[in-house]
Amino acid sequence: MKRLAILAAAVLLLAPGCTKIDYVGKEYPPTADVEIFFSLDDVEGKYEVMGHLTATAADMVSTEKMQEEILKKAREKGADAVVILGLDRYATSAPASWSETTETTKTGSGTKTTTTGTASPGTEEKKEIRATFLKFR
Repeated sequence: MKRLAILAAAVLLLAPGCTKIDYVGKEYPPTADVEIFFSLDDVEGKYEVMGHLTATAADMVSTEKMQEEILKKAREKGADAVVILGLDRYATSAPASWSETTETTKTGSGTKTTTTGTASPGTEEKKEIRATFLKFR
């Protein structure tokens, strides 16, 4: 039981950092400061679209945490700005899981065995943020 509690705590601690980042595009030397926009119309001056990113995470991961991960990746890739294009939520299919416990107790005439089980649904809520990385000219 103690191991299960430790495992559950570890899963909860690790889950907020579980943002999957997919980036396709160019790379430049890393940058320290990255501007953030929510529309290409708000970007002034000349720029090059250097790449596109999709960040995916479980619904329980905050969008703020996902945004931090996107900005971190933008700095690593050398972007000067990030344009957040949208946020989507969706359900994915996942295998259903089943867990059961068996308990044996002594009775006056022998022993009694009781098995109880729980099923977890086969869907998982996810969210996705799409972004474009820019390099100013």
